[in-house]
Amino acid sequence: MRLDIKHWEMLKAINDSGTLSQAAYVLGITQSALSHRLAEAERRLGGLLFQREGRSLRQTPAGRAMIQTANQIIPALQRAEYDFQQMAENKTTVVRFGVAAYSCYHWLPSFLQVMAKKEPDIQLELVASATQNPLQNLQEGTVDVVLAPGHLAIPGIDSISVFQDELVLITHSKHTLATRSYIEATDLEGEDYLTYSKSAQPGFEYERFIRPSGVVPYLVTVVEVTDAIIELIAAGFGVSILSKWAVQSAINNGSVTAVPLGETKLDLGWSALLRESESPNAAARVVSARLVEWFKS
Repeated sequence: MRLDIKHWEMLKAINDSGTLSQAAYVLGITQSALSHRLAEAERRLGGLLFQREGRSLRQTPAGRAMIQTANQIIPALQRAEYDFQQMAENKTTVVRFGVAAYSCYHWLPSFLQVMAKKEPDIQLELVASATQNPLQNLQEGTVDVVLAPGHLAIPGIDSISVFQDELVLITHSKHTLATRSYIEATDLEGEDYLTYSKSAQPGFEYERFIRPSGVVPYLVTVVEVTDAIIELIAAGFGVSILSKWAVQSAINNGSVTAVPLGETKLDLGWSALLRESESPNAAARVVSARLVEWFKS
C-alpha cells in the first residue's frame, strides 16, 4: 500500500468537513501539517486528489474514487475497534441489524428475548438508517444483517428467505374501499396516494400492480416514515399500499383497514440480507438463521 492510515483518515476528514482548516481541526493537527500530508499522499500516488481553486478544493475524478473508499474503510476500522473492546470486556459479538423499506419494530422485543436466551453471546444493535439504503449500508459495513422485503439481488450479498407476506391496500376504516373483498388498480383513480419511497422499487406495488394498469392516482405524496403514513391514513388523508406484516399492529387495533390487491392477492417475500463474505459460523449468519426459525414459529 502506498498510503498510510493517516492519509485515509485525512481524505474522509476533508470530505466530511469541506475545508482544509476544518479537517485539520477535526484531526487535531495544524492546517500546514495537513497540507503537507495531502501533498505527501498525492506524491505517493503520483497524481492529484484535489484541484485547488483559491481556498477551496475540488475532488478530481480519481480523488473521488479514493474518498469513496475512505468513507467505507475508516468507519469499518472504527467499528472493528469498538467491537473488539465490547467483546474483550463483555465476551459478546455485536451484530448490527436493520429493517429495509419499513420502520416496523413491533416484533423486535419478542425476537430479542429469544436471542437473549438462545444466543447470549450475540448482542443485537439496531441501525435505523438501514431503512433507506440497506444494500449500501451492508456493503459499507454499517449494518451486518438486514430484514428486507422484495427481491434485492446484488453481487456480494447473500439473501436468505425468511417468510412470506403480501402487499395490501391500507385505508381508513370508513373509506369506501375498506369493505371490498379485494381491489383492482383502477380503484386507485381519484385517490390521494401516500408512499414511503420517491422511486419505484423493483418487485413492489408500482411495478406489479399500478403501472401495468396504466392508472395514475389523483395525488401522490411521499412520506418517508411508515408510522407517519399510518397516522395520516387513520386520520383520513389518503390511502397506501404497504406490507401487511409491517403494519399489522395498526390493522389489529382498528386504526386502519387492509384490503387485498387483486383476486389472487399480491405476495411479498421477506429475506435476511448479509454480506457473502461472512464465514459459515459468523454471528451474522447465526442471527439470520434465528430469524428464519423465529418467523416459522
